[in-house]
Amino acid sequence: MRPATIQVRAPLSARLASRPNSMRYQQKESQRESLRSGAFSPRQATQRKPLVAYAETANAFLGAIDDLIHARPAGKLKTAVITGASSGLGLNTAKALIDSGKWHVVMAVRNPEKAKLAATQMGFPKDRYSIMPLELESFESVRSFSKKLKATRNVDTLICNAALYLPAHQNPRYTNDGYEVSQQVNHLSHFLLVNELLPHVKRSKDPRIIIVGSITGNTNTVGGGAVWPWADLGKLNGLAEATDKGPAMMNGGTWNGAKAYKDSKLANMMTILEADRRFHDKTGVTFSTMYPGCIAETGLFRDKKPWFRKLFPLFMRYVTGGYVSESEAGERLAEVAMSDRCKKSGVYWGWNGAAKTVAYLKPGLDANSRGLTGAGGAGGSIEELPLSVEARDPEKARRLWELSAKAVGLPYDSNYVSPLHETAAEIAAKNGPKSLPGIPLPSFVPDSRGQLDKRAKEGTSSQFQGGRL
Repeated sequence: MRPATIQVRAPLSARLASRPNSMRYQQKESQRESLRSGAFSPRQATQRKPLVAYAETANAFLGAIDDLIHARPAGKLKTAVITGASSGLGLNTAKALIDSGKWHVVMAVRNPEKAKLAATQMGFPKDRYSIMPLELESFESVRSFSKKLKATRNVDTLICNAALYLPAHQNPRYTNDGYEVSQQVNHLSHFLLVNELLPHVKRSKDPRIIIVGSITGNTNTVGGGAVWPWADLGKLNGLAEATDKGPAMMNGGTWNGAKAYKDSKLANMMTILEADRRFHDKTGVTFSTMYPGCIAETGLFRDKKPWFRKLFPLFMRYVTGGYVSESEAGERLAEVAMSDRCKKSGVYWGWNGAAKTVAYLKPGLDANSRGLTGAGGAGGSIEELPLSVEARDPEKARRLWELSAKAVGLPYDSNYVSPLHETAAEIAAKNGPKSLPGIPLPSFVPDSRGQLDKRAKEGTSSQFQGGRL
């Protein structure tokens, strides 16, 4: 028997070299040698770049990697939903988020064609935004929008921004759902949207819900406490007595378009604080409200006279110091949506002072810190601001929540939705002017802006006590 013969195969390189079609292998070997010799291109195998060139190439490579990270497909970006995103604050917030390279924005708008044109003019990349129709004058539209959104996309942040301001309207206008239009658009539909999307948003790793507030709904500010009319929800009997085209005002008083807006902003801020109390610990969702500054050129003032729209920006910029541009306001709202600092829930955020005074000139050597300050206008850094006593009243906020839930067709606690007794003095107060510009009510006039009294908190009738609640 012959002994077994063990054949040792030649190395792969030798075997390929012995073949007539080994050109491909030789080319690859040439490329490897080029790289080992310091040439970054096979065509430059004989060239050797200096150390500086290596550093530049490495920086370019790292830059390319960073670009790739920020150029992820839209499906891997965080998603923000912004109502009223076709103009003004909403549009500029969308721009700030998209420009960060980390967000896809769902523009929830009543006019998709207008939003498409605005996005094009802003230069939004087509894969960084989508447009969905949402009519806040209709509860059915809110439900339909929410259903479609939940079926097609995850949501990290909901920003309720859209608002109507109708100071020139002599009579209220009602929606098909039977509510005064600014009350429904500004508050009730956003309340419904928050409740519809909360179970969806809470799945995010960093879930946030933001409703834009305003100093006009805060009576502890110049804009809210010194300018007639004041925000005042009273005992919320307007919502409690609501029927089809029932009381236009939330407190049940006579119609005033400017006050309806202020009341709705107060309701927005109270809704955020109540949502924080109810859901933050259970869901981890961050609930925030904020004041972006006075955006004097925004379409919110379209109902004002032409002379006002021309002079108001100048007045806010050079007299009160509360002026802020649309782009800066958008960056501020985007900061609340993105920054780690704003992960604290149940906060009212603002910039450049608490707007409790008109602006004053702040001296200093630092160009970034000196200048007009104190009125919430341009510049400054983000800070927590105090809300008014009424906005922070937990019992009134609970009553507002239950009445709002009943209005939009959600489950509610029946112990909080009955009309509360009002005295003749209280009725007279809510149906008349609550102040002249800068002049508060005298102490003997009933003022229902404060906390509900003990009996009212329990859902029973209130008593007239020494001219005040």
